[in-house]
Amino acid sequence: MRFQLKRIINKIKAPFYQGLETKAIINAIIVSLLLTIFPVFGVITILLTVVALRFKLNLPIMIVVSYIATPLQYLLFIPFVHLGETIFNIQHSLISFQEIKKGFDISFWQTISGLFFKLLYGISAWTLVALPISLLSVLLNNKLIPERNTNI
Repeated sequence: MRFQLKRIINKIKAPFYQGLETKAIINAIIVSLLLTIFPVFGVITILLTVVALRFKLNLPIMIVVSYIATPLQYLLFIPFVHLGETIFNIQHSLISFQEIKKGFDISFWQTISGLFFKLLYGISAWTLVALPISLLSVLLNNKLIPERNTNI
């Protein structure tokens, strides 16, 4: 019984200790910023958790960075949608946060169905802009920062 309890506690503690090297912390911050500006609201923490567990990044650092950088998601949502509309050669919509909020107040599902393609435009723009910049940043980080075995 005691052995199982200790094993469970160690599994809970493990994410807090993984990824404490300088490179891993910088990669966690870059990936966290990348996922924080993803133009779909309400899925960021789930995405962060999946990516952190998959790539053994420091989840607590990623969540703190995400909470601090969340205003960027709101600031970049409409520019991503407009860029996506430009990429797909669609006439720009006059979308604003006030209209979206008003739509959600009236009918959640009707607003979601109306925003579906706008979300797709935003995701495509995010994929073409933010993803390559973040991947380049991670690659540069891995090449420029020397490998160390010591923790911070």
